Amino acid sequence: QSDLLCKKGCGYYGNPDWQGFCSKCWREEYHKARQKEIQEDWELAELQREEEEAFASSQSSQGAQSLTFSKFEGKKTNKKTRKVTTVKKSSVRLPGSDQRRVMF
Repeated sequence: QSDLLCKKGCGYYGNPDWQGFCSKCWREEYHKARQKEIQEDWELAELQREEEEAFASSQSSQGAQSLTFSKFEGKKTNKKTRKVTTVKKSSVRLPGSDQRRVMF
């Protein structure tokens, strides 16, 4: 008959469906196990969130570096390919007046 008693030794009879615990002790054990599981899940989620933030941060800094570099490359290319065009202004004196007409 001692093998029928609750595994915790509370004096009540255990049940094989509840791993040898009485209903009261089984609820306590189940609650403890569930709380531990919830805590572990929360810690895992927190770790995952931190890793995702670190990854996003590294991606945004790489993107900023890439953007700065491409901006520099663009300026360098523009400088090489830019053609200097000088526009010469010529002025023509209109007959019979002191006015000048500027032509391009």
